[in-house]
Amino acid sequence: MMHREVYTARPIIGDYILSFTGLSWNILRRVGDDSAMSISTGERDRKTALARIRTLSEHDGADAWQADGDDLFRQIVRFRR
Repeated sequence: MMHREVYTARPIIGDYILSFTGLSWNILRRVGDDSAMSISTGERDRKTALARIRTLSEHDGADAWQADGDDLFRQIVRFRR
């Protein structure tokens, strides 16, 4: 069975978002309709940022998403309880 990518325009409040600034990776946590709180900034290695977001998501039972364009997010970790 093939894995199907999951996309959304609005991650659920409490979910984590991984974004790339062009130089580094940042981890944000969605806290409102149009707001997010910065959790980690300036991570230069994507693998390290992915490991961190996976740990945070697993601990909180939240999903993690990667920004994949304007108002589009791709699911990278699923831990929704």
